[in-house]
Amino acid sequence: MTYSVYLLAESKKKFDKLPLKIQKRIETHIKKLADFPDVRNCIKVQGRENTFRLRVGDYRALFKTYSDKEIIVVVDIDKRGRIYKRI
Repeated sequence: MTYSVYLLAESKKKFDKLPLKIQKRIETHIKKLADFPDVRNCIKVQGRENTFRLRVGDYRALFKTYSDKEIIVVVDIDKRGRIYKRI
């Protein structure tokens, strides 16, 4: 099953502000989300329905899955220390 992966406008803005080297690493991992659930470094976020986190070094990408429509939406990208404070 192949998922379509989308970034929310807010997460796209945060992504664009990151250093280019980090952007490339995160982009590579986000593209791999199309093969969900066969993706490494993904863990379900406790207390949130259909919400997972993708670990890329010190950065995290939070995403929601919609299995019925085969869609993944990246809702937030930030450093580990800041991203969990906004959940």
